[in-house]
Formats: sequence, C-alpha cells, structure tokens
Amino acid sequence: MSPWQFTWHAGIALGAVALSASLSAAPAPLPHGVLPSELPGSTLPVVHEHTYKMSGRVRILLLWIGRDDVGSGVIRWRGAEEADHAYELLIGSDPLRAPGKLNRWGYLAEGVQDGECAVVGVMSKSTETGLAEVRAGLKKQTTGRPFDTIRARVTPSQAFARVTTVEASSNASYRDADTVLGLTLEASADGTKQIDRPSGTRPGFLSSVAEIIHESVATNARGERLSARIIPFIYGDRLFELKLLDATPLARFERDGHTYHDVIRGRFETGRPGHSGSRFELVYGTSGPFAEIPILISYQPKWWLQVELEIQ
Repeated sequence: MSPWQFTWHAGIALGAVALSASLSAAPAPLPHGVLPSELPGSTLPVVHEHTYKMSGRVRILLLWIGRDDVGSGVIRWRGAEEADHAYELLIGSDPLRAPGKLNRWGYLAEGVQDGECAVVGVMSKSTETGLAEVRAGLKKQTTGRPFDTIRARVTPSQAFARVTTVEASSNASYRDADTVLGLTLEASADGTKQIDRPSGTRPGFLSSVAEIIHESVATNARGERLSARIIPFIYGDRLFELKLLDATPLARFERDGHTYHDVIRGRFETGRPGHSGSRFELVYGTSGPFAEIPILISYQPKWWLQVELEIQ
C-alpha cells in the first residue's frame, strides 16, 4: 500500500469556494447520528505526517511584497486498511509574523470508513478586499469571531451536510483549532441538507486530489504522457469538479536550498461544473520518501494575497 496521498486544498482554496456557498437543497428527515460527532478518521493510526512552512505575498497598489515564514501547515495521513483511510489538513497564517497581522486559517478532515465518508471543516470568515481592510478590522473592538463550518457524511447513494457559522474568540488562530472544532462538533444538526450522490462521483475533495496524484505518478512510471483529467466530487450538498489542467514531470526541482529529484508539477482547478473555479499548484514526488507527497503547495485565495507552503 502506498503512502496516503494528499492533496489539498488547496484546503483553503476549496474552503473559500465551498464553505461560503449557501445551501440550497430542501431539508430532509435526518437519520439519527448521521453527521460526524468526532473528527473523521481520528480512530485510525497516523501513518505519515508532514509540516509545511508558509510564505506569502500581499499586493499593495501595483507591487507585490513578500515575506517568508508567515504561517504553518500540517498534513496527516491516517489508515489501517486499504478501505479505511483519512486525510487531515491544517493551514494558517501567524498573526505575529504575517503582514498586517493577518490571521486566516482553515482545517479540513476527511475519513472513509465502512464505505462511508465523513467530512469536518472550519474556515475563518473573511470579507476583506485588501490588506488595508485587514488592518482596519484589527482596530475594531470585538469579542467574537465568526467561522464557517461544515459537517457532512457521504454514503454510496446520498450526502448529508450541515453548513453553519460558529463564533469563537476574536484572537483564535490556527493554534486554537481544537477549540473551534469542538464548537463545530457540538453544533446542532438542525437544517441539515440532503442530496443524491450520482454514480461515479467521489465522496470528497482530498480523496479526489489523492486519486489524481496517484494516477499521475503511476502513469509517469509507465513512461506514458500525463494528460488532463476531470473528477466529479461531492462537497456539502453540492457537486464540484476537480480538474488536472496539466502535469509536467521534472527530473530536478530546487527550492530554498533543497533539491528534489523526479517530481511532478501539477496545475489544478476546483469549482462548480460549468464554472471557473479556484486554481492551485502542487509539486509532488514520484518515488522515495516523498512519493505522492506534496513538496510545494501554491495558491492565491485572494486577488491581493498569494501563499506557498513548502515541506519541512
């Protein structure tokens, strides 16, 4: 069995698309206990864990200003058997180091056990249109801060999801993820939505990216050309698509004094079918200790903000 592949989210990129989308399906009777009451896959052993250093650039007028080490990321792969596996992603800026004391973070966990997929996600709510608004927001005296959250379960034929907002401390950063997740798991299941799961639709974002990574590595190992790919997946009560726009094998990749051999640089896009979505890039290994493991994650969650995460 190969290492549990990732993807990611670009975790936060998907969160910005999916968590902020309003739910539209009609309420349906909810089977007792259908929504996850604990973090997906938390009972499975951790088989791999990697930390990432975040660097970022903010746009001020016509200039991009960058800074290294402005946040952190952690990815965990869990699994016991081929049929049971889970992915856990936490990415956040550090307000003590980020420009404008930017404090934005997100968490996404996805676990497949006994043929069903459970999803729990948290995303700090953000409406700023530039760094100036971020700074202005710091001057406001608030005691609470809203977080968009999701709890969902996907069965072979249906999906149940509850998207809501919880309020935590105004200073809550990614280091306080456990506290915000506790509030999320304790939230009421009222207002849960239900939709059918079309045949061939994958049960989650992270497993969809992992599938594309695995297939592209296998294709490259056979010496075949890497081609574009589209995978439909379900997130909350809506259908999305994950697109591999292109993938380029690289014999050598250098980053901050580190050299990685035999990698693939892939460009992805995720969004609603028939619509443009959020784009991100992954550089991941094809063999050795970094096989199917993201080495570099790049994305642009805001027009004025670019983020990269490099494996440590």
